[in-house]
Amino acid sequence: MRIRWSCDSNVRFGNNEDFCDFVVAGWQLIPPHDLRPPSSLLSIFLSVVSHCVSVGATASIAVTYIVDLNGSGQYKTIQEAINAVPDNNDKWYRILVKRGLYRIPVDDNRVERLRYERPFRAGWKPRPPNFNTETSATFTVQAENFVAKYITFKNGHNLGGQKQPIAQAVAAVVRGDMASFYNCGFVGVQDTLFDGSGRHYYRDCYIEGTVDFIFGFAKTVFERCHVHSTAGDRGGGYLTAQGRGSDSDTGGYVFKYCIVTGTGPTYLGRAWDSHARVVFYKSQFNGPIAPAGWDAWNHKDTVNTIFFAEQDCLGQGSGKSHRVSWERTLSGADLSLFTGDFNEGSTWIPQQP
Repeated sequence: MRIRWSCDSNVRFGNNEDFCDFVVAGWQLIPPHDLRPPSSLLSIFLSVVSHCVSVGATASIAVTYIVDLNGSGQYKTIQEAINAVPDNNDKWYRILVKRGLYRIPVDDNRVERLRYERPFRAGWKPRPPNFNTETSATFTVQAENFVAKYITFKNGHNLGGQKQPIAQAVAAVVRGDMASFYNCGFVGVQDTLFDGSGRHYYRDCYIEGTVDFIFGFAKTVFERCHVHSTAGDRGGGYLTAQGRGSDSDTGGYVFKYCIVTGTGPTYLGRAWDSHARVVFYKSQFNGPIAPAGWDAWNHKDTVNTIFFAEQDCLGQGSGKSHRVSWERTLSGADLSLFTGDFNEGSTWIPQQP
């Protein structure tokens, strides 16, 4: 299955009326905490579930499905509507979800939930044992050409002062190429957002966690995003764990015009693999960043291949006098690469609805 809702977590929708609007290219949910709620219908757009077929810059919605647990739509569950989108199609599909509490059976007699109600609330239940990156995720997308707007993906394990050991509990897994998220939220503690593979774009999003809460191998730009650390609750943490493995690997994370808040001490990142690459550009560090800034993790003998850098950042955590000695200084060519069209977004973002 290429797009999947998962267990023991939940997705919340904003204060719209009867429908949550999905268009196969994105989910829309309320941003967490104090982020502004959407004023229009929630949307998920799915273009292709297996292989991407290019669509024009003026892409329009070809098919709309309605999901209603009371039976007034074509489908009673979100997953049924997702499964109805054919593989290898060249059209954009929209899924309109009527408000309600959606329970979807999954393996091991667990229950998957989609909740929409007023006031906004979200429950959680304990994480089953032996879960990993893929199986613990609230939401998984492997489809190419996916757009999400105004939706919050949350994994409730470890949240709310739960008296249990911290464990991997992923809010979203993003593996498909050409995936973009606008005004979305990703909330968890450990490994919140698995930005796995492909070219991705996140704009005006909220991402919260403690340990490696943005991690993976993708080639991604985060623009004007709010990254919030709750590391103070756990004695310290890491924003990113990037897994680039060689010089020829084009992956990496670029944070442009972002804001970092929260409790600490928090490292900007640690190297998941030997050639990890993360750049913060013109971002505001309003939280307590660990003085060293970065951690080589298991690659202390090969720090010369790690590419961690900051450029023109401000705020209380931006001081670099105690940064690791191997932090990179960006050249003109580096700036052009990372602040330009790093994820080749100009070739695919304008073609999405």
